[in-house]
Amino acid sequence: MARVPWLGAVGLLSLIAGIALGLVITWGILPVEFKNADPADLRQRLKDDQVRMISATYALDGDLAAAQRRLTQLGITNLTQTFDDLIAREKLTLTESTTQVALTDLGTALGLKLSSVSPRPTPTVTTASPTEPPLMFTLVEHTLLGCVEEPEAAHLRIIVRDEHGHDLPNVAIQIRGETGDETLYTGLKPERGVGYADYEAAPGTYAVTILNAASETVSNITIGAAPTNCLADRNATPRGWRLVFQRK
Repeated sequence: MARVPWLGAVGLLSLIAGIALGLVITWGILPVEFKNADPADLRQRLKDDQVRMISATYALDGDLAAAQRRLTQLGITNLTQTFDDLIAREKLTLTESTTQVALTDLGTALGLKLSSVSPRPTPTVTTASPTEPPLMFTLVEHTLLGCVEEPEAAHLRIIVRDEHGHDLPNVAIQIRGETGDETLYTGLKPERGVGYADYEAAPGTYAVTILNAASETVSNITIGAAPTNCLADRNATPRGWRLVFQRK
């Protein structure tokens, strides 16, 4: 039986048409979509974006373990080179971007030897000059309190204020008496004011000064024994003193 020449040509044309139709469908109409692909399968440009996002996330939450885990999933073979390249690109901008800072901080936290990062200068710590003048306090009130004001125990009542007249807490006050020295602090009785302190004093002579300051010292403060008849005494016997110190 003789072959028909045109039959082969038709077959060849059908094959070519089938291949062409398959390519059109595959590339144009129904392209292949990858779903649930591993991060390591991403193109390098997308991996770079992932590294930037991981760095930004670390800057917010500080979770280094999570950042390491996410970077490992990207399957980057040379992490140091990747960070160096990304930081170098960010440096092309005129100012230090937040992305550059985030990349630098994460790379440093990971212990990468980044050639694109210059050592940060050590901050200079300034200390107060030892020649600064000390605080100055002066006595602005020195009021005698008799047995009417102090009907039971005698007290030295001391108030310390700043230059604007506001009470000062935690100020150390020295009470020097005949039996020794004692230190008390303002603010321990806030119901009377944060600049208030008092000292229960036995009959005798005292001196009062503000510690750790160039303070005026009040000397020869006398406390007398309680009178038998307070009304008849008419506050002649010193049963206490109100002393107010103010900072200059």
